[in-house]
Amino acid sequence: MREVTRMEERRKLLADNAMTTLEDLMEFMGMDPKDIGIPDSVKNNLERLINAASGYIERMTDRRFGRKEYIEGHHGSGWQELCLNQYPIVDVKSVMDVESGQIIPSESYSFSDTGEIGVLYRDGGWADRTFLGGLANDRVAPKRYLKVTYTAGYILPKDGTDHSASDLPFDLQYAVWQMVQQQWNLSHNGANGLSAFTISDVSWTFDKELNTQVQNVIEQYRRWA
Repeated sequence: MREVTRMEERRKLLADNAMTTLEDLMEFMGMDPKDIGIPDSVKNNLERLINAASGYIERMTDRRFGRKEYIEGHHGSGWQELCLNQYPIVDVKSVMDVESGQIIPSESYSFSDTGEIGVLYRDGGWADRTFLGGLANDRVAPKRYLKVTYTAGYILPKDGTDHSASDLPFDLQYAVWQMVQQQWNLSHNGANGLSAFTISDVSWTFDKELNTQVQNVIEQYRRWA
């Protein structure tokens, strides 16, 4: 039977939304990912910190960066632009008018020029429909009559292949590296400190101690609409 290596024995802890790989992070921090002398507890905590940093960035930007399919309900904007929640838009499977059950023709809208900011553009506009109520039959609230099924986000580094390389902006991955290395430095004396480190205060540390460069990256990717 083939001998199982330590890396294979260790259960990887990276979350689905992790914005870097353990190997890339370790190289950035001057560590050899193939060094069997590095304890599994250190690698485990590095992956936990990657998860914490990635989750923190998503919370602060109010976005999800990994590529996946979304189904969202929207009301018509009354304008030519319909703002979806996630971006960049990669593909739109369908836009349905749930009141009529009709699929809106894909040739009537486009995201080729506006998908990077999550906008579906339609020359004819997205009609604003509202609920009416009260004695005067006033406009009460917009109707969420559009059901949009679409794919958005980036291929994360851990999900990249030879045929579909990661397209996550490098400054986001670099921000995660900096955040984890910062926590490493705070954990005292390198690997020995991190091997016994717990992450209960990680979010607080990120809130209080992020350097200006990382803060600027987070602000740059904050959801705009």
